[in-house]
Amino acid sequence: MDNNIIKGLVNFLKQEFTQLNNKLDTGNMFKPFYGKKVFSGLIALDVDFGSGNDLSHNTKTGAVYRGKKYHTYKDALIEALDDIQDKVKAVFDSEDELMVSIIFYQTNLKQNKRSTKDLDNMEKPTLDAMQIVFGFDDAQIIEKHSYKRTSFQRAISIEIWK
Repeated sequence: MDNNIIKGLVNFLKQEFTQLNNKLDTGNMFKPFYGKKVFSGLIALDVDFGSGNDLSHNTKTGAVYRGKKYHTYKDALIEALDDIQDKVKAVFDSEDELMVSIIFYQTNLKQNKRSTKDLDNMEKPTLDAMQIVFGFDDAQIIEKHSYKRTSFQRAISIEIWK
């Protein structure tokens, strides 16, 4: 293959990824409207995002339970969030109203194809992990913003305001 074609493709992909990732800067997006940012974390992931649709059925008992992919992702996220929380020590009271922003960075160039996970399905195990680590109830979340973005590395960005 021609070196110029490869260089051109590399440059094109760099530009595409840069444009996609720069479309949204949540840095202070909600701060004027919401009290205080109490948590912010960007976590690179070695496992695929779990899905709320990852359900298994026990045909003998009729029980429905979350599958292995769901738990693998949730457990990896809990471990990563615990590491950050050990340093940040964000505190949540049962009366706090929370706003959450989640960005799912996937390695797919096109985020609107069937080969990518649905945004709402990725939220379920993510919110479940957050509740375990931070000790809040997801009923306290009164505003939530979620996004899928393209990146060279699978990662998740989580910000919480109260």
